[in-house]
Amino acid sequence: MSDPGFESRASPIAGLGLFTTRTFSPGERIVQYQGKLATVPPAQCESTCPVYTLEITPGLWLDGSPSDNLGRHANHSCDPNAELVWDNHTTTAWLVAVQAIATGHEVTFDYGFSLSESLFQPCRCGAVECVGRIIAAPLRPNLRRHLRFSRPRD
Repeated sequence: MSDPGFESRASPIAGLGLFTTRTFSPGERIVQYQGKLATVPPAQCESTCPVYTLEITPGLWLDGSPSDNLGRHANHSCDPNAELVWDNHTTTAWLVAVQAIATGHEVTFDYGFSLSESLFQPCRCGAVECVGRIIAAPLRPNLRRHLRFSRPRD
C-alpha cells in the first residue's frame, strides 16, 4: 500500500493530530473529510465527547465521526496551514494546503466556530495570534473585545 502522505499520532495541540509524511504544496489536497451529510444539527453531548461534525454550509452538516475518516484528526489552529474546501459537484470535503507544509508538520485548519461556541472551546494551538478560544478568524477581534471588557476591574 502506498503512503497517503499523512498519519495520525499524538498532538501537542489536542488528542490525536494529523501529521504529514511528505511535503504538500499550496492548493494540494491532503485528505478527504469523510462522513454522512445531514440537514439537521447534530445532537449536543457533554463537553468530554469528541465532536467531528462540521457545518459545511448553512443547514448542511458533515458528520466526520466514522473511524475511517482520518481527516477528523486535523486540529484547529489560529494560524492554520490548511483549509476545509467543500465541492458542491461531488459533495465531498477536502483538507487542502493553504501554504507549503513540510514533512512531519501537523495539519491544522480553522474550525470556524461562532462567538457563542468559542466561549466553551479552549484553544491550545500555540499560535502567536491565538486568543485562547477556538473561533473563526473574522470573529477574533470581537472575542478580544469581549474578553477585554468582561475582565474584573479593580
